[in-house]
Amino acid sequence: MPLKICLFFILIFCGFTVYGVQEIDSLPLDCHKQSVKSVNFEDLQWMFRERVRVESQDQIPTHLDFFIENTTGIKSQKYSFDTASIKKENLLALSNMTDDPLLVWGNTLAQEIENFKSLKDSLAKVFNPKGYRLKFLQNERGLARQMELLNRGRSMTALSLHNFNLAVDVGIYRRGRYLRRSNLYARLGSLAKDLGAFWGGDFVGFPDAGHIQAFSNGANLVQKFPGLAFEYIRFKEIYEQNYASAFGRGQADLVEDTRQLIVELNKNRVQKICACKQAIPIPKELSAEWFEQFKHVSTGYVYVHEQSGWVYIKNRDSGYFYPLGVYSFAAKN
Repeated sequence: MPLKICLFFILIFCGFTVYGVQEIDSLPLDCHKQSVKSVNFEDLQWMFRERVRVESQDQIPTHLDFFIENTTGIKSQKYSFDTASIKKENLLALSNMTDDPLLVWGNTLAQEIENFKSLKDSLAKVFNPKGYRLKFLQNERGLARQMELLNRGRSMTALSLHNFNLAVDVGIYRRGRYLRRSNLYARLGSLAKDLGAFWGGDFVGFPDAGHIQAFSNGANLVQKFPGLAFEYIRFKEIYEQNYASAFGRGQADLVEDTRQLIVELNKNRVQKICACKQAIPIPKELSAEWFEQFKHVSTGYVYVHEQSGWVYIKNRDSGYFYPLGVYSFAAKN
């Protein structure tokens, strides 16, 4: 690993980083093992999201079986894709059972999506240079397509505002021919900003003149709709790696939006219950019969034992035990 990137990780885990000669204690966030008095099913949704890596469509569970064992007995909650409701807790369950963020958060963002649609309609009316035609090329985009663009270097983010129908790619045409480059894109961007949108031509490090979006970045979206942190958190490691890589190259200024998003996600999780990253051996008190209950389970499964302080998280054939803990910022020196 390059020396600069190593230095970055040393600094953030000490609780500060050299960013504009300012200490920042909100970048490093760790799950510290400690006794947890009470766990709820929303906590289990977060643990599943943060500890289960879903890399393909066939790994997404269609059912979730959650259990909490404490001194009063065992509480259980089961979710299916078909029966997930708009309740907050079930909204998180639905998110864990699909790779379509708009399906989950469409109702939450309905007014923002409608406002952005009106903005696009207005933009189409005010942008009318003679001999040119404006086309909206792509609005909504699925996660699979977003990851494809990211891997091909055609996007710089794992989760785009396109995924929430809050961004649009725009093309300018003359005599039926698409113009990849034209001074008219700057004019288009200026009009879009006058209407309250944000123009991709202003992006630092990755300008995109044919892109318009409703929020300046993902951090601002999460600030207004904190529940959406649940979608972004699945890609937090990617964001952290991208920031660390840019920092190592001396280009942290190019990924300021990424830093802001990491900070916002950490604010959302600090002091919340978590499953610590390092897996632990099978607890000695468990019998062979205990494992029989999920021998044939091929769906998402989370079992918390409050008194013993561990959680078992399983998706299809892979299951691991983790210590329970609480998220906190690394202490400053």
